[in-house]
Amino acid sequence: MSTFPASENTGLPGLRRYAGLLTVLTMGVVVFALPLVFPLGIARDYPNHLARVFIQYSLGDDALLAENYALEWRLIPDLAMDLFAAPFMGWLSPYVVGALFNSLTLLLLFSAAVALQRRRAAAINLWALLPLALLFNEALRWGFMNFLFAVGLALWAVYFWLMSETWSWRRRLAVFACAQSVLFFAHLLGFLLCGYLILCLELLRVWRRRDLGLRENLLTFIRHMMQFALPLVFFAYVLFGQAGVGDSQTFYGPLRAKALAFLSPTSAQVVPAGPLVLLVILVLLYGLLRRGEARLDSDLKPLLWAMAGLVIAMPNMVLGIWGLDFRFPFVGLLLLVAAVQPAASVLASRLVQVLLLSVVGTSLLAGGLQMARNDAVQQEVRQALMKATPGGALLVAGDYDPACPGCSPAWIDFVHSGSLAAIERGMFVPLLFTATSLVEAAPARAALDVPQGWPVPRQALEQGRDRVLADPAGRHDPAHAYWNDWPRHFDYLLWLRSGTATLDELGGLERVATSEVFILYRIIAPLPRGGSGR
Repeated sequence: MSTFPASENTGLPGLRRYAGLLTVLTMGVVVFALPLVFPLGIARDYPNHLARVFIQYSLGDDALLAENYALEWRLIPDLAMDLFAAPFMGWLSPYVVGALFNSLTLLLLFSAAVALQRRRAAAINLWALLPLALLFNEALRWGFMNFLFAVGLALWAVYFWLMSETWSWRRRLAVFACAQSVLFFAHLLGFLLCGYLILCLELLRVWRRRDLGLRENLLTFIRHMMQFALPLVFFAYVLFGQAGVGDSQTFYGPLRAKALAFLSPTSAQVVPAGPLVLLVILVLLYGLLRRGEARLDSDLKPLLWAMAGLVIAMPNMVLGIWGLDFRFPFVGLLLLVAAVQPAASVLASRLVQVLLLSVVGTSLLAGGLQMARNDAVQQEVRQALMKATPGGALLVAGDYDPACPGCSPAWIDFVHSGSLAAIERGMFVPLLFTATSLVEAAPARAALDVPQGWPVPRQALEQGRDRVLADPAGRHDPAHAYWNDWPRHFDYLLWLRSGTATLDELGGLERVATSEVFILYRIIAPLPRGGSGR
C-alpha cells in the first residue's frame, strides 16, 4: 500500500493520510527559513543589489549618502526587490528586508513547481519535494534574486494561464495584462520567459485547432497575445528611448562555458554535492520515463521542448545582460520535474521514498552549508567596514590575473561584498550597477562612476597610483580607469585575497581589519596635487 499516493485516496486514518502534504510543508518552511537564518548567505551580486535598494530608500535622510549618490528616475525592468522593500525599509533592517525577499523568492519557485504538478494529481506526495533540489542553482549562487523572483512569478503565471481557459477573454486579458506589467518591472528576463512559454502554448493550440479556420484561430491568438502589448511598449522605450538595458554587447560565449552551464541547476551546493544530486535526478527521471512508470503532463510537454531549445540557443550575453546561458537550465529541469507524474506504485516504493528524501535532504544541507559560509565571511566584511570612518569612498581590489578571464579566484563569492560599505557607513563604492538601476553617482563622484566590473587587480593599482584621474569618455563607461590616482580619491581599500598576499609593501596603507579572505586598509592620503585633494 502506498504511503504517499500519487492520485488515489488510500483511506488511511489520521495524519498518515496527509503525510506527504505535511512533509512538503515542513521542507517548504526549512527553505523559507534559510535566508532568515543566514541573511548574507547569498553572495556575489546580492550585496550590490541590497546596497542599491538601501540607498534608494535612505538617500533623503542620510547626508553622507546624499554626498555620494543621487537618483535618476527612469524605466528599469529590474525592480523586484525595490518594489518589495517599499513598505518595509523604513522600520526593518535592510538585511531583514533582503532576507524576507530572498525567502519569498525561494518559496515562489518551489510553490509554482508544486502547483504545476498538482494540476494532474489529487494529493500532494513526496514527488513534490524534488523541485527543492533545484533551488540552489547558479543564478542563486550569483545572487540574481530579482531574476529568480520574476521566474517564480512567470511560472505561477503559466499555471494560472492553463487554469483560466474557461474565463471570458475580456476577464483573462485584463488580469494577465496587469500581471505581465508587474512581471516586466520585476525583471525583464522573467517577463520574456513568461511570454515565450505562453506564446509556445498558444501556437501549439492554433495548430491543434487548425480545423476551426484561420480567422477564428487568428482572432483568438491576437486576443491572447494582447496581454503583452503594454510591457512590450515599455520594453521598446527602454531599448530606444533610454539606450538599452545594459552596455549593448551580445555574444554567444565559448562552448566550454555552455557545457558547464548544463551543471548549473545544482551548482550552488557545496562540492561535490551539486553534480551528484544533478546526476541522481537525471537518472531517476530517465529511469521512470524509460520504464513507463511515469507519464508527462500533456500541457507541459511542449514547454519542455521549448525550454530545451531556449537553453541550447541562449547566448552568454544579450544587450549587456550577462550570464544568460546558465540562468535558464534549472527552469527547464524544474518544468520537467513538474511535468513528470510517477505512478502510485512507484511512490509506494520505500527505495524511491528514501531516494527522494536523500536527494532533497542532501540539497538542503549542501545549499545551507554554502549559505552559512557566505554569511560568515560577509558578516566579517560587514563588521570590518563598521570600523571605517563614515562617508568617503571605498576602493575594492583583488588578487587575481585579469589575463585569465576563465579563472575564478577563491574570493569570487564575495566580489561585491564591499558594497555593504554604502549600508554601514554611507560610503561611495564603484561598480554599483548604476547603468541598470535608479541609483547614480553624485556629481562630485562622477569621475569614479563605473556601472559594473571586477575589483581592481594589483598591477592596475600599482600603475594607476601616480596617474592622473581623467573624466570618463562617456556616461557609464565600463572601460573607465576610475582607480587612477586612487590615494587621492579613495579613503579605504578592501583587498580581496586568495592566499596570503597583502598590499602592505605598497606603502601609504594602514590595516584596519584582516581575515583569511580580505584585508581592509585605510588609505593615508598624500599631499594634494595642485590643491585638488580630497
